[in-house]
Amino acid sequence: MKIEEFTLERIQSLYENVVEFNLSDSGVHPYRLSELLSEKQCKELLDIELGYGWTNGHTELRQTIADLYQNRTIDNVMVTNGSAEANFIMVMSLLNPGDELIVVVPNYMQIAGWAKGLGIKVKEVPLIQENGWLPDLDRLEEVINDNTKMLTICHPNNPTGSTLPVAQIERLVNFAKKHDIYLHADEVYKGAEFDGVELPSFADLYDKAIVTCGLSKAMAMPGLRLGWLVGPTEEIYATWQSKDYTSITTGAVSEFVANIVLQPEFRQKVLQRSKDLLIDNLNIMQSWVDENSDWVSFVPPKAGGMAFIKYELEINSTELVHEFRNELSVFLLPGDVYGMDGYFRVGIGAPAEHLKIGLKRIADYVRGKYI
Repeated sequence: MKIEEFTLERIQSLYENVVEFNLSDSGVHPYRLSELLSEKQCKELLDIELGYGWTNGHTELRQTIADLYQNRTIDNVMVTNGSAEANFIMVMSLLNPGDELIVVVPNYMQIAGWAKGLGIKVKEVPLIQENGWLPDLDRLEEVINDNTKMLTICHPNNPTGSTLPVAQIERLVNFAKKHDIYLHADEVYKGAEFDGVELPSFADLYDKAIVTCGLSKAMAMPGLRLGWLVGPTEEIYATWQSKDYTSITTGAVSEFVANIVLQPEFRQKVLQRSKDLLIDNLNIMQSWVDENSDWVSFVPPKAGGMAFIKYELEINSTELVHEFRNELSVFLLPGDVYGMDGYFRVGIGAPAEHLKIGLKRIADYVRGKYI
């Protein structure tokens, strides 16, 4: 089996920790444990026995996660080491060589890359910038056939930060129902909608929906490596079978903290912190784009920790990003990793001062060299 290079993760792993200003991340500036836990909880944390836990997730944590969704039980939940493992075991469990997968792009391309490695045919339906980074849903009927097993979407979207109107969400659900296929949604940015209205989960709208979520993005706790899948009982059991071949179990410390922060009141407090930070930084981003509108433009994101910027320079996006990294010690993510040259992604979840300084360096540099 040959797996194509996951260029997004590779370029970040190589460079995000060796620059002065890392603006490549798509999440929110992370918490420290001391900001999350009370003195009593810190003591309880130190008393945790570091043994193996439940291989599908601690029962109490699975119940806490199930309660985030409608009419779900612990049998509908699989706890994983980050949402990346959730995506991995879902593909491994539910798709087979000869199946076809429809991917709404741009997207976090882990699922597509892994599926291709397993011999699954991937078909793409694009988001359209001129349409506010929304898809032409009529295209779905053009690409589906009897071999199509699943449709996957990142919602809210990575890298554009777009969200579907409720009417389009309903159309996607009806499309999946009509063709009796799985509808997978990566919902790691759910809860970070800037208008304050949390979007419905696809898991609450369709019995064959499977959602990926976790603590890394909207919840600003990537270091816990805690994610989950929610879906039909039989399919979740199948992912449990696969998890026995991957990491076996998640960490006891991470599960302890997750069960605290996912309680409804605490979760809302965390998400409000994320939204406040992101909205303030989006205003910084908007001002920068306005000041540099002769060479950059964007559709302002509606959720999540990133802005997808279109630029008007005669240089490839990967080359441009490496130039910024080498000359300015500022690191962005090139549009190339999404198959979209002419764009770069800026993380707006970074500390505001980092964002301001990084963007100023970029603007000054471009004006000095290219404009």
